[in-house]
Amino acid sequence: MTIKALRSTRIVTPDGLRSGVVVVEKGKIVAITEAYHGEVMDYGERYLMPGFVDIHVHGWGRGSFAWKGTRESLEAMSRDLVNAGVTAYLATSATMPQDFLERSLQAAAEYINTAPPGDGAEAVGIHMEGPYINKKYLGMQREDSLQPPSVEGFKHYSALAGGHIRLMTLAPELDGALTLIRYLRSLGITASAGHTDATFDQMTAAIDAGLTHVTHAFSAMRGLHHREPGVVGAVMYYRDLYAEVAKQTGITLRPEVFDILYRIKGDRRLVMMSDCLGYVDFPEGYKFHHYLREETFEISRGKLQITGKDGDTRCIAPNDWHDVCQLEMSFLDSIKAVVNRLENGLVSAAQIACLNPAKLAGVASRKGSLEPGKDADILVLDEALTLNAVWCRGVEQRLEKSK
Repeated sequence: MTIKALRSTRIVTPDGLRSGVVVVEKGKIVAITEAYHGEVMDYGERYLMPGFVDIHVHGWGRGSFAWKGTRESLEAMSRDLVNAGVTAYLATSATMPQDFLERSLQAAAEYINTAPPGDGAEAVGIHMEGPYINKKYLGMQREDSLQPPSVEGFKHYSALAGGHIRLMTLAPELDGALTLIRYLRSLGITASAGHTDATFDQMTAAIDAGLTHVTHAFSAMRGLHHREPGVVGAVMYYRDLYAEVAKQTGITLRPEVFDILYRIKGDRRLVMMSDCLGYVDFPEGYKFHHYLREETFEISRGKLQITGKDGDTRCIAPNDWHDVCQLEMSFLDSIKAVVNRLENGLVSAAQIACLNPAKLAGVASRKGSLEPGKDADILVLDEALTLNAVWCRGVEQRLEKSK
């Protein structure tokens, strides 16, 4: 179904909650007004808010771009991400072998160029996480695939990606990184510090060169010390530096630490993302150990096997949506976990989960807020923030039903 107008008494806009009708033509919002007398879908007191923009997602649901690197994985991600309230995203790579990375970038470019409008969440570009990172803070990246930062190397990747790389995570202390950051800035591409052992002074030099963002704040980076503030100290000190935080399970980031960062960054510079992986779409036979969850994931005979530290194993089939959607915390559930601690509730959530990431992805002119001229990417949420409907560029999306 293609919409023409949605009415609500609680429309989440950059200026706060308002009542009215969101008028849509050809997939774009043309007005938000009280003075509309045509046919309208009336959502009463349910919230209308912009769709989430996930700038750091390797996979989710039944698709894993970072580990499969195929068009099919992106198609699956796009279909499933709408169930998490995500209407736009950056297909996020990992530090992988060169030939795999090259094929992945080509597949992403082809998909971005040809995906039908409104067919699931829109892949608005690519986020390259690595391969220019520091092995000291490797996290779950591959040491055998690390490379030194290089403008020429990036130009090669960019050509394969059809110019769709919108964000790059790198370690700014590595030789060649500052030159690359300056080059990225000249192209309007967001440079982000991540998997990094940078000192505070090295972060300062990177910011001067054009670095504007920090990947999964606090994780995989030099921490704060009173004599060497490190990367975390730079995040806290430099007010204009964006800082992203991953899904709010409490595993990677305690709630109190999230609150500390929010008090410093506020709505203006905090960014929500998921950093999800899409386990059920891992390659057959591939084994992956998650050191924080203390679980090992492996695809065997088309099913995901999860083995805990106690040795117990459970299996999940890709077609079992009830179990698949609970493998990783959804973007929407992360918002539910923090919304009551934000300064202005869903208005703040729309800033940190929609508009700020849209700016970093370079698509804020058409994504990230409910305003005239932007894509009709709209979520309908009830009082409990349950997702009632999703519209991507004016097209209603099919939502999966769980048990």
